[in-house]
Amino acid sequence: MAYHGRRVDELIAEGSGRIRVWDGMSLSPDQFVQPTSRTEVFANAAQHLDLPEDDPQVHQAAEEHYVAVSPDHMVARAHLRPEKLVEYQRTNHPRRLAYPADARTRIVAHLTEHPGWVAAQFSAAALLGITDFSDGLDASVLNRRGRKPAGSPLQPDQRRFHAFCQPWTLHVGERGLKVTPPMLTLAHCLRSVLTEDDVWPIGAELKQRAHTVRAVQVIDRFRREFGLDEEHIAEALRGLVNHRVLCRILALSSPGMDSPPETVLRLAVTQAVEDLGITFVAQVPVYTDGTVGTPGSERGKGSLLTVIDLASLPARVALFYDGEHHLERSQRDKDARILAWLTAQGWLVFRVSAGMLRKTKQLQADIAGAIAMRLSNAA
Repeated sequence: MAYHGRRVDELIAEGSGRIRVWDGMSLSPDQFVQPTSRTEVFANAAQHLDLPEDDPQVHQAAEEHYVAVSPDHMVARAHLRPEKLVEYQRTNHPRRLAYPADARTRIVAHLTEHPGWVAAQFSAAALLGITDFSDGLDASVLNRRGRKPAGSPLQPDQRRFHAFCQPWTLHVGERGLKVTPPMLTLAHCLRSVLTEDDVWPIGAELKQRAHTVRAVQVIDRFRREFGLDEEHIAEALRGLVNHRVLCRILALSSPGMDSPPETVLRLAVTQAVEDLGITFVAQVPVYTDGTVGTPGSERGKGSLLTVIDLASLPARVALFYDGEHHLERSQRDKDARILAWLTAQGWLVFRVSAGMLRKTKQLQADIAGAIAMRLSNAA
C-alpha cells in the first residue's frame, strides 16, 4: 500500500499551522508527567523506610503513593487525572477500562519498555500535540505481531506494523520514541472511529451518526493545529481511507475549530439555520474600535477584544462555546464585559455550555427563533 502523505508531513514540519512537529524533534519533558520505572519507585521507598525492597511495607508504601501505568512504569498519584472524569470515560469505553494517567505518559511508558514499538492512532496524535481525544482511550502501538486488543489498563492495543511508511522518531531526553507521521496518524484515527473501535460521547443529538461526528471532530482538530485544507487531507489519505466516505466527512469539516465541542456546536447550528439562508464562519476577530477582522487571523490595526468562535457577519450573530475554564471568576468577568460590548455594538450573542449543547433541539430552536426574528425586524 502506497503512502501519499509525505508532502503534507513536510509542510507540517516546516510550520504550516499552530503546531510544528518534525522527525527527530525533542519533546519538552514538562508537557506531560514522566513515568517512573517500578524498580526506581520501590528502591526509593525501600531507602526511605530503611527496609529491604522485598519487604511488604515497601510494596504497601509504593502502591499508596504510585499507580502502575504499564507493566514496568508507575506515576505518582498526585499527578493522576480527576477521578470523576476517569470514571465518566470508563463508562464509555467499549471494554470499561479506566485510565487514571494521561495518554502521553502511558504511551511513553510503553515505548520505553519496548523501543521497537511504534506509537499509533490517538497515542501518536497525543505525542504529536493533539491530545483532545486520547486520555480515555487505549494506548495504541504497532509491532511485528498480530492484532492483540488491550486486555487491561496496563496493556496497549497492538496491531501489525506495515513497512510501507517510515516512522518518525521523537526524543524525550536520550530516549527515542517511534511514532507514525502526522498524516498516517490521521488515517489510523479516522479508521478507528469509523469502525467504532474508539468512541467517546459527542454530547449532542445531531442528524449525523455519532461515528461521523467523531470523524469530523478529528479532522477539524488536525486541520486547525497543522494548518491543513481539504486538498491536503484528500491528497495525504488517498488509498488509506475510503474516498467517498472521506469526501462526505470533509464536506462537514471546518479548519477553525479550537475544540471538539466547537465542532458539535457548528454542526448543530448549521442544521438549525439551514432554512434561513445564513452561514457561519469560524474564529472571527473583533477589535475594540468596532471593526471585524479576517476570519482565522488576529492581525488587525486595533486592540483585539475577542475572537468569536462562530459568527454570521451579515446578521451580526456571535456564538461562543464556554468550556470549563469559563467557570473561573476572572474568565466570567471577562466574558460578561465582552457580552456587554458586543450587545452594545448590535451583535446577537449566544454563549453555549455543554449542558445547553446536550439539549440540542431546544438550543437549535432558540438560536433559529432568535435569528429569524432578527432577520424579520431587519426586513
